[in-house]
Amino acid sequence: MNLLVSNLSATIGDFKLKDVNLNVPEGRVMAILGPSGSGKTVLLRCIAGLHPIDSGKITIGSRDVTELPPKERRIGFVFQNYALFPHLDSAINLAFPLFVRGVRKREVRSKAEKEAVELNGLPEYLDRYPDELPEGIKQLIAIGRERFHEFDLLLLDEPMSQLDAKIHIEMRGYIKRLVHELGKTTITVFSDPDDAMALGDLMAVMNEGKILQSGTTQEVYDKPSSIEVMEITSKLGINKLNVSVYKGKIEPINLTTDTPDGEYILAFRPDEIKLGDEGIRFKQIYRYFYDGKRVLTECETPYGVMSLLVPASREIPEAFIPIKPRLFPRKPKDSQV
Repeated sequence: MNLLVSNLSATIGDFKLKDVNLNVPEGRVMAILGPSGSGKTVLLRCIAGLHPIDSGKITIGSRDVTELPPKERRIGFVFQNYALFPHLDSAINLAFPLFVRGVRKREVRSKAEKEAVELNGLPEYLDRYPDELPEGIKQLIAIGRERFHEFDLLLLDEPMSQLDAKIHIEMRGYIKRLVHELGKTTITVFSDPDDAMALGDLMAVMNEGKILQSGTTQEVYDKPSSIEVMEITSKLGINKLNVSVYKGKIEPINLTTDTPDGEYILAFRPDEIKLGDEGIRFKQIYRYFYDGKRVLTECETPYGVMSLLVPASREIPEAFIPIKPRLFPRKPKDSQV
């Protein structure tokens, strides 16, 4: 079923959600991306009915659930802290929705054992309690438990934030497979742009209680509506410099554009460059290994220090051209970038 959030506002302490609007079609996955404290978890809790709202409307399918208690909204919720019961072993925690519906314990364990086979590495932990489990196994149980729920909408709150790098990547694949198999409308929140882009076919960028931009993941990443959106969606940060556009020319760098004449901030990501003998000259200051083939390097340029993602080979050209520059209108306060 589709999810429609209309003009939702809510307050928690001094923090406010402000006129949030979301439209997630049936079966689609929306990733909400934003920094810590931007309101992502508060928004999920409001949708689930776990936090009161000041105004607005929440509709799931044809049902207005705005005033319904959480148990009547038919929502699955995977909490950031896993929400496992410390006095129950992994098998009962995994199939807990069956347990609370009165299914016999023996049958609950049988169902859990079958499900655990699908969750790589879990069977050996079924008789252990939460305080005996690695973080990755706790997350597997929390997410796998949703297979036993009866729900129309799935909410995931930072499902990989507490995992180490190796398990983190594996969990991405598992969550993507699980969500695809369930076929349910899903909202998942992230602070990491890579996670948001890997799991969401739709993306909403959020900060300070507001949705800054939403659309398909590719559209939001490729065509950010503001520098703020571009920064939030860029794991490696962005480079910025003040430029002027006059008659299709971007000065002081030698690029062309169909943007109207005016004063702009030109922004590009460290990996959005073409190395060569012409363009912006640079001199490397520091190099940091990013992966086996590339390094992130801080460079001196005529326009200040910039970050570039370049081949790990030290024999690289000493100039570059931004290949996907975005131009954002410059305001008086932006005179110093």
